[in-house]
Amino acid sequence: MALLKTISLRTHLHDLDWNRHVTSRTYERFGYNARFSLLEDLGYPVPFCLENGIEYVSGSTFVRFLSQQFADSLLTVETEMARDNPGILYFKHHITDSTGKKVCELFATSYLKAPSGEIIILKDIPLLAENWKESQIQKRNQKQNTLKHKINILFSDMSCFWNLPSEAVWKIFEEGRFLFFNEIVDLSFIQETDSTTFFMGGEIQIYELPKPGTKITLHSWIESVEKIRFYFRQDIVSADGAIISSMRDEQLFVTLSTSKPRKAPPEFIKKVKRFIEKR
Repeated sequence: MALLKTISLRTHLHDLDWNRHVTSRTYERFGYNARFSLLEDLGYPVPFCLENGIEYVSGSTFVRFLSQQFADSLLTVETEMARDNPGILYFKHHITDSTGKKVCELFATSYLKAPSGEIIILKDIPLLAENWKESQIQKRNQKQNTLKHKINILFSDMSCFWNLPSEAVWKIFEEGRFLFFNEIVDLSFIQETDSTTFFMGGEIQIYELPKPGTKITLHSWIESVEKIRFYFRQDIVSADGAIISSMRDEQLFVTLSTSKPRKAPPEFIKKVKRFIEKR
Protein backbone atom coordinates (compact mmCIF):
# COMPACT_ATOMS: atom_id res chain seq x y z
CA MET A 1 0.00 0.00 0.00
CA ALA A 2 1.35 3.44 -0.99
CA LEU A 3 2.15 6.15 1.53
CA LEU A 4 -0.56 8.79 1.73
CA LYS A 5 -0.59 12.43 2.80
CA THR A 6 -2.90 15.43 2.35
CA ILE A 7 -1.97 19.12 2.33
CA SER A 8 -3.95 22.28 1.50
CA LEU A 9 -2.67 25.23 -0.55
CA ARG A 10 -4.26 28.46 -1.79
CA THR A 11 -4.00 29.98 -5.27
CA HIS A 12 -3.14 33.65 -5.78
CA LEU A 13 -3.64 36.37 -8.35
CA HIS A 14 -0.13 35.79 -9.73
CA ASP A 15 -1.10 32.16 -10.51
CA LEU A 16 -3.53 33.20 -13.27
CA ASP A 17 -2.73 32.69 -16.95
CA TRP A 18 -3.80 34.78 -19.94
CA ASN A 19 -7.23 33.08 -19.89
CA ARG A 20 -7.62 34.27 -16.26
CA HIS A 21 -7.53 30.67 -14.99
CA VAL A 22 -4.98 29.16 -12.64
CA THR A 23 -2.05 28.21 -14.87
CA SER A 24 -1.13 24.57 -15.36
CA ARG A 25 2.28 25.15 -13.78
CA THR A 26 0.59 26.11 -10.50
CA TYR A 27 -0.67 22.55 -10.13
CA GLU A 28 2.84 21.23 -10.71
CA ARG A 29 4.11 23.60 -8.00
CA PHE A 30 1.45 22.27 -5.63
CA GLY A 31 2.48 18.71 -6.52
CA TYR A 32 6.14 19.61 -5.90
CA ASN A 33 5.21 20.89 -2.44
CA ALA A 34 3.26 17.71 -1.71
CA ARG A 35 6.15 15.47 -2.83
CA PHE A 36 8.58 17.17 -0.49
CA SER A 37 6.06 17.11 2.33
CA LEU A 38 6.18 13.32 2.09
CA LEU A 39 9.96 13.21 1.65
CA GLU A 40 10.34 15.40 4.73
CA ASP A 41 8.29 12.89 6.73
CA LEU A 42 10.73 10.21 5.56
CA GLY A 43 13.75 12.16 6.76
CA TYR A 44 14.66 13.92 3.50
CA PRO A 45 13.66 17.57 3.89
CA VAL A 46 15.23 20.05 1.47
CA PRO A 47 17.88 21.35 3.95
CA PHE A 48 19.05 17.79 4.70
CA CYS A 49 19.29 16.97 0.99
CA LEU A 50 21.29 20.12 0.24
CA GLU A 51 23.66 19.64 3.19
CA ASN A 52 24.38 16.07 2.09
CA GLY A 53 24.73 16.69 -1.65
CA ILE A 54 21.52 14.84 -2.49
CA GLU A 55 19.86 15.95 -5.73
CA TYR A 56 16.14 15.73 -6.50
CA VAL A 57 15.66 14.79 -10.17
CA SER A 58 12.31 15.11 -11.97
CA GLY A 59 11.05 12.52 -14.45
CA SER A 60 7.76 11.93 -16.26
CA THR A 61 4.45 13.70 -15.71
CA PHE A 62 0.88 12.86 -16.67
CA VAL A 63 -1.76 15.49 -15.95
CA ARG A 64 -5.49 15.94 -16.45
CA PHE A 65 -7.34 19.19 -15.72
CA LEU A 66 -10.94 18.70 -14.63
CA SER A 67 -12.22 22.04 -13.33
CA GLN A 68 -11.05 25.61 -13.94
CA GLN A 69 -9.83 27.49 -10.88
CA PHE A 70 -9.29 31.14 -10.11
CA ALA A 71 -7.39 33.25 -7.58
CA ASP A 72 -7.95 32.63 -3.86
CA SER A 73 -9.07 29.01 -4.31
CA LEU A 74 -8.27 26.70 -1.41
CA LEU A 75 -7.20 23.39 -2.93
CA THR A 76 -6.53 20.07 -1.23
CA VAL A 77 -3.72 17.89 -2.58
CA GLU A 78 -3.99 14.21 -1.66
CA THR A 79 -0.78 12.38 -2.56
CA GLU A 80 0.04 8.69 -2.81
CA MET A 81 3.71 7.66 -2.95
CA ALA A 82 5.34 4.39 -3.96
CA ARG A 83 8.64 3.24 -5.50
CA ASP A 84 10.08 0.54 -7.73
CA ASN A 85 13.10 -1.66 -7.05
CA PRO A 86 15.62 0.67 -8.76
CA GLY A 87 14.43 3.51 -6.50
CA ILE A 88 12.27 5.58 -8.86
CA LEU A 89 9.56 7.39 -6.87
CA TYR A 90 5.95 7.41 -8.10
CA PHE A 91 3.48 10.07 -6.98
CA LYS A 92 -0.27 10.28 -7.59
CA HIS A 93 -1.76 13.69 -6.81
CA HIS A 94 -5.53 14.12 -6.57
CA ILE A 95 -6.42 17.82 -6.25
CA THR A 96 -9.89 18.93 -5.14
CA ASP A 97 -11.52 22.28 -4.38
CA SER A 98 -13.19 23.37 -1.13
CA THR A 99 -16.40 21.52 -2.08
CA GLY A 100 -14.59 18.26 -2.78
CA LYS A 101 -14.91 18.60 -6.55
CA LYS A 102 -12.03 17.13 -8.57
CA VAL A 103 -9.83 19.85 -10.03
CA CYS A 104 -6.73 18.06 -11.32
CA GLU A 105 -5.07 14.66 -11.41
CA LEU A 106 -1.30 14.64 -11.68
CA PHE A 107 1.03 11.64 -11.82
CA ALA A 108 4.76 12.25 -11.50
CA THR A 109 8.01 10.35 -11.15
CA SER A 110 11.34 11.46 -9.71
CA TYR A 111 14.29 10.16 -7.74
CA LEU A 112 16.89 11.22 -5.23
CA LYS A 113 20.48 11.08 -6.48
CA ALA A 114 23.40 10.59 -4.13
CA PRO A 115 26.69 12.53 -4.60
CA SER A 116 28.09 9.32 -6.14
CA GLY A 117 25.47 9.55 -8.88
CA GLU A 118 23.54 6.49 -7.68
CA ILE A 119 19.79 6.53 -7.07
CA ILE A 120 18.94 6.46 -3.37
CA ILE A 121 16.51 3.64 -2.57
CA LEU A 122 14.08 4.69 0.16
CA LYS A 123 13.20 1.33 1.63
CA ASP A 124 10.48 2.73 3.91
CA ILE A 125 8.38 3.47 0.83
CA PRO A 126 6.13 0.60 -0.35
CA LEU A 127 6.76 -0.93 -3.75
CA LEU A 128 4.47 0.13 -6.59
CA ALA A 129 1.64 -2.39 -6.60
CA GLU A 130 0.15 -1.64 -10.03
CA ASN A 131 1.20 -0.76 -13.55
CA TRP A 132 2.11 2.91 -14.02
CA LYS A 133 0.47 4.98 -16.73
CA GLU A 134 1.60 3.96 -20.20
CA SER A 135 3.22 6.58 -22.39
CA GLN A 136 1.26 7.74 -25.46
CA ILE A 137 4.27 9.51 -26.97
CA GLN A 138 5.44 8.08 -30.27
CA LYS A 139 8.89 8.82 -31.69
CA ARG A 140 8.85 11.69 -34.16
CA ASN A 141 9.27 10.86 -37.83
CA GLN A 142 12.45 12.68 -38.87
CA LYS A 143 10.67 13.85 -42.04
CA GLN A 144 7.90 15.48 -40.01
CA ASN A 145 7.55 19.21 -40.70
CA THR A 146 8.05 21.04 -37.40
CA LEU A 147 8.29 24.63 -36.26
CA LYS A 148 11.77 25.04 -34.76
CA HIS A 149 13.05 27.52 -32.19
CA LYS A 150 16.40 27.92 -30.51
CA ILE A 151 15.84 28.51 -26.81
CA ASN A 152 18.32 29.38 -24.07
CA ILE A 153 17.94 27.36 -20.87
CA LEU A 154 18.04 29.96 -18.12
CA PHE A 155 20.09 29.70 -14.96
CA SER A 156 17.30 31.66 -13.26
CA ASP A 157 14.93 28.70 -13.77
CA MET A 158 17.12 26.41 -11.65
CA SER A 159 15.80 24.91 -8.44
CA CYS A 160 17.75 24.88 -5.18
CA PHE A 161 19.24 21.59 -6.43
CA TRP A 162 20.93 23.47 -9.31
CA ASN A 163 18.90 21.61 -11.91
CA LEU A 164 15.63 22.32 -13.70
CA PRO A 165 12.45 21.39 -11.83
CA SER A 166 9.54 19.90 -13.77
CA GLU A 167 7.84 23.29 -13.76
CA ALA A 168 10.70 24.81 -15.79
CA VAL A 169 10.35 22.07 -18.42
CA TRP A 170 6.58 22.72 -18.51
CA LYS A 171 7.43 26.40 -19.07
CA ILE A 172 9.58 25.59 -22.13
CA PHE A 173 6.74 23.63 -23.70
CA GLU A 174 4.22 26.35 -22.80
CA GLU A 175 6.41 28.93 -24.54
CA GLY A 176 6.62 26.64 -27.57
CA ARG A 177 2.85 26.40 -27.70
CA PHE A 178 2.53 30.20 -27.74
CA LEU A 179 5.27 30.55 -30.35
CA PHE A 180 3.47 28.06 -32.60
CA PHE A 181 0.12 29.83 -32.26
CA ASN A 182 1.62 33.27 -32.73
CA GLU A 183 3.67 32.41 -35.82
CA ILE A 184 1.48 29.83 -37.56
CA VAL A 185 -2.07 30.61 -36.47
CA ASP A 186 -1.66 34.29 -35.40
CA LEU A 187 -3.01 35.31 -32.00
CA SER A 188 -5.48 37.70 -33.69
CA PHE A 189 -7.27 34.51 -34.78
CA ILE A 190 -8.67 34.30 -31.23
CA GLN A 191 -10.63 37.54 -31.53
CA GLU A 192 -11.50 37.16 -35.20
CA THR A 193 -13.09 33.71 -34.79
CA ASP A 194 -14.21 34.00 -31.13
CA SER A 195 -12.23 30.79 -30.59
CA THR A 196 -9.44 29.66 -28.34
CA THR A 197 -8.14 26.38 -26.96
CA PHE A 198 -7.90 25.05 -23.43
CA PHE A 199 -5.07 22.81 -22.25
CA MET A 200 -6.98 19.74 -21.02
CA GLY A 201 -4.06 17.56 -20.04
CA GLY A 202 -1.07 15.76 -21.37
CA GLU A 203 2.15 13.93 -20.82
CA ILE A 204 5.77 15.02 -20.41
CA GLN A 205 8.63 12.57 -20.58
CA ILE A 206 11.99 13.86 -19.36
CA TYR A 207 14.78 11.58 -20.57
CA GLU A 208 17.47 14.01 -19.45
CA LEU A 209 16.96 17.38 -17.80
CA PRO A 210 18.01 20.34 -19.99
CA LYS A 211 21.14 21.92 -18.51
CA PRO A 212 21.05 25.59 -17.47
CA GLY A 213 23.25 27.74 -19.67
CA THR A 214 22.82 25.55 -22.74
CA LYS A 215 20.79 26.13 -25.91
CA ILE A 216 18.18 23.65 -27.10
CA THR A 217 16.06 23.34 -30.24
CA LEU A 218 12.33 23.05 -29.65
CA HIS A 219 10.35 21.18 -32.33
CA SER A 220 6.57 21.78 -32.39
CA TRP A 221 3.91 20.15 -34.55
CA ILE A 222 0.41 18.62 -34.45
CA GLU A 223 -0.18 14.91 -34.07
CA SER A 224 -3.86 14.98 -35.07
CA VAL A 225 -7.03 17.09 -35.16
CA GLU A 226 -10.17 15.29 -33.99
CA LYS A 227 -13.47 17.21 -34.18
CA ILE A 228 -13.36 19.45 -31.07
CA ARG A 229 -9.76 18.80 -30.01
CA PHE A 230 -6.24 18.38 -31.29
CA TYR A 231 -3.09 16.76 -29.93
CA PHE A 232 -0.01 18.94 -29.89
CA ARG A 233 3.52 17.50 -29.86
CA GLN A 234 6.87 18.98 -28.92
CA ASP A 235 10.43 17.69 -28.56
CA ILE A 236 13.34 19.33 -26.78
CA VAL A 237 16.54 18.49 -28.65
CA SER A 238 20.00 19.11 -27.19
CA ALA A 239 22.91 20.69 -29.06
CA ASP A 240 24.24 17.23 -29.95
CA GLY A 241 20.91 16.23 -31.55
CA ALA A 242 19.49 14.02 -28.77
CA ILE A 243 15.80 14.23 -27.82
CA ILE A 244 15.97 14.93 -24.08
CA SER A 245 12.29 15.63 -23.38
CA SER A 246 8.98 15.20 -25.19
CA MET A 247 5.45 16.44 -24.64
CA ARG A 248 2.05 15.41 -25.95
CA ASP A 249 -0.89 17.57 -24.86
CA GLU A 250 -4.60 17.67 -25.56
CA GLN A 251 -6.11 21.00 -26.61
CA LEU A 252 -9.87 21.58 -26.62
CA PHE A 253 -11.42 24.11 -29.01
CA VAL A 254 -13.82 26.44 -27.19
CA THR A 255 -15.82 29.53 -28.04
CA LEU A 256 -14.01 32.41 -26.34
CA SER A 257 -17.18 34.27 -25.29
CA THR A 258 -18.91 31.23 -23.73
CA SER A 259 -16.03 28.81 -22.93
CA LYS A 260 -18.13 26.04 -24.52
CA PRO A 261 -16.54 23.36 -26.76
CA ARG A 262 -16.78 23.87 -30.50
CA LYS A 263 -15.59 22.13 -33.66
CA ALA A 264 -12.17 22.97 -35.00
CA PRO A 265 -12.48 26.21 -37.00
CA PRO A 266 -11.77 25.63 -40.73
CA GLU A 267 -9.42 28.63 -40.62
CA PHE A 268 -7.32 26.81 -38.03
CA ILE A 269 -7.07 23.62 -40.10
CA LYS A 270 -5.98 25.62 -43.12
CA LYS A 271 -3.24 27.45 -41.23
CA VAL A 272 -1.72 24.39 -39.51
CA LYS A 273 -2.22 21.81 -42.26
CA ARG A 274 1.47 21.54 -43.19
CA PHE A 275 2.38 20.75 -39.56
CA ILE A 276 -0.14 17.91 -39.08
CA GLU A 277 1.32 14.41 -39.05
CA LYS A 278 0.58 12.43 -42.21
CA ARG A 279 -0.90 9.00 -41.56
